[in-house]
Amino acid sequence: MSQFDHLDLDGHLLQLLLVVLDEGSITRSARRLNVGQSAVSHLLNKLRAIVGDSLFVKSGRGIVPTTRAQELAVAAPHLA
Repeated sequence: MSQFDHLDLDGHLLQLLLVVLDEGSITRSARRLNVGQSAVSHLLNKLRAIVGDSLFVKSGRGIVPTTRAQELAVAAPHLA
């Protein structure tokens, strides 16, 4: 995993990552978090910029996590 400043991460971004990972969809993640789809996309783009990875790629009607997203999900409890 390439280095980034862990201080740029906050609990909300890590929670977002975990929800999107669990739901496999921006739309379903937005519903679950009770926010708009654009808010999820905006925060996901912020997280992508911080870690330097796309984190999710389209697959059929949903999205699948990259290896980097899976690594962050495993590390999330230790980063927050």
